[in-house]
Parts: sequence; C-alpha cells; structure tokens
Amino acid sequence: MRVPVILPVFVCVLFASTFAFAHDVHVDYDHSANFSKYRTFMWVEKPQTENPLTADRIVQSVNNQLKARGFQLVDSGADLGVSAAMTTEQKQVYNTIYDGGWGWGWGWGGPGFATTYVDTYLEGTTTVNLIDVASEKTIWHGIATGGVSHDPAKVSKKNTKVIGEMFEKFPFYRAPIS
Repeated sequence: MRVPVILPVFVCVLFASTFAFAHDVHVDYDHSANFSKYRTFMWVEKPQTENPLTADRIVQSVNNQLKARGFQLVDSGADLGVSAAMTTEQKQVYNTIYDGGWGWGWGWGGPGFATTYVDTYLEGTTTVNLIDVASEKTIWHGIATGGVSHDPAKVSKKNTKVIGEMFEKFPFYRAPIS
C-alpha cells in the first residue's frame, strides 16, 4: 500500500527543486536622477566570490549590459561607479507527507503516518549598484535571489541571465558609443 505515497513525494520534491532554482529579480532607482548625464563607468568594488572566475564573469556581464546601453568603461574619472557582490547561503525546505492510514476515509479505521523529507539547496544573492561618483549616492540598485547550482558553468549562465533581467528594467537607454 506504499505505492500511492510515492506520487505525492515525487510531486513535492519536484516542486521544491523548481522553487530552489527560480530567481527573484528586483530593481530600484532614484527617480530624480538624470541618467542622460552619465556617459562613463568604472568599477569601485568588484564581487568577492569563492570562485574568482565567477567574480570575473559577473564583472563581464555587468560591463556588457552597460556597454549595450551606451556607457563606456574607463579606468578613472567616470560618471558612474559600479559595485557588485554575490553571496551564497545553504537553505532547507521541509516537505511532510501524510498517509491517512488504512480503511475507509482519511485515517478511519487505523493509524496514519507522517514522513518529513528535508531538501537542502544553495541560495545565492547577486547585487549590482550604480553610484553617482560626484555625489557618492547610489542611483540604481539591482538584486537577484534564488537557487544556485554546484556546477560553475550553470552558475555563470544563471548570473548572466539574472544580470540581464536586472538591466531590462534600467531606466535609460543611449545608443552605444562607437
């Protein structure tokens, strides 16, 4: 009689794994900032990650997004400063499956059982800030939170995707400088 319990367990594990790898992206910006005056950017704080290649890929993704919006990367004297960070944290999801017992109805005629499964996953948070260098005020903030794979290639692909999603909500677009 344990076969019917397998289906709910499978559905819960599938739901938990889907939930664990979805990303939540939010962007906020200073609505009073005049984004048309910014033309150049430089890095003021590069991300620190366990894998230095991941940090380099985050920098490259942000550079590509800003260049595609008409900003030019410079070593000093920029209009915008860029800072980024990535953190990971181990999270757990608890799934409890109830077996109503044997007999007619929900547990009528016999004891029921509850089985709890614990799924552990990594949750990552990637943050990107754009700072007006003259006033040292943050004018744009993007954050993405979601599950992280243990495979570096998947982490790279996911970071590129979520950074792209952040910049889809960027309030200003200028044709790239040639």
